[in-house]
Amino acid sequence: MAASPKIHLFKKSAIEAGTPELYYLNPSENLWKITSMWRVVEHEDLLFLTLDLKAIGDLVSVHMDGKFINIEVKKENKENGAARFHHKDGMKKFSIEMNPHFLHLGIKVDDIKGWEGIARNYISKLTPIEIKRYAETKNDPKPKSEEKSKGPYTVTINVSRLN
Repeated sequence: MAASPKIHLFKKSAIEAGTPELYYLNPSENLWKITSMWRVVEHEDLLFLTLDLKAIGDLVSVHMDGKFINIEVKKENKENGAARFHHKDGMKKFSIEMNPHFLHLGIKVDDIKGWEGIARNYISKLTPIEIKRYAETKNDPKPKSEEKSKGPYTVTINVSRLN
């Protein structure tokens, strides 16, 4: 019995391992620049995504659209903003691409700790049977997991009043 190939948490590590298609998430370059403000923990049947919205901006929008989780800073305190990112204006949009070969498209918001500015989200993994089904319908213009896609929807959180 052959072992299943390793599915990497991030596309970067999958590319480094020589298996660029075997990954769960592909964070944008902007998101990689602020790794201290988010994290992903892998469990057997899901991924647990935590975003520190207060560290990202004062008014942050999380928008689910198809296979993308888009994070946008709508407002930031000018005094804190530059120090927060050491950034230019381009650091206001972030995204995470979900791989529909291995994940259900959509997130479940577990908890938003308003006073902390922390958003905790679950991303469900496909079961081995669902992965096989998806692979069989890969050439179908609308694979089953994309038909059930939840989105677009937006959660906007004003964390500027949390201090």
